[in-house]
Amino acid sequence: MSKQSIPIPQLGAATALVQLLTENPHLPLVDWSIAEGVLPLSGTCLNDGVDMGPVIAAYAEVLGGQVREIEFVSSGGVRMYSASVTATWRDVRVIVRGTCAASVHSGAAVAA
Repeated sequence: MSKQSIPIPQLGAATALVQLLTENPHLPLVDWSIAEGVLPLSGTCLNDGVDMGPVIAAYAEVLGGQVREIEFVSSGGVRMYSASVTATWRDVRVIVRGTCAASVHSGAAVAA
């Protein structure tokens, strides 16, 4: 009896994630999700009390790519800081995002 293999679109992203975390255990913790589409591997960290600048910079150093930063005002009126890096790592598109209160971000003010 022959079994036809069924492609699993998320397998490449899952393999890349395992390699990323195994080879770089020093990376800060983020919540990961794997999906089909343009950016199949996505890491997110939301923590009002932790500066996300260094978190995203650590991922940018490993993944490559350019860090993008913005500041904005939340619906509750709190000034927030957000940073992200998008890159291709091991042939998989990856985005890592982090958001925190602007008051804990140690970097210079960024464009809103």
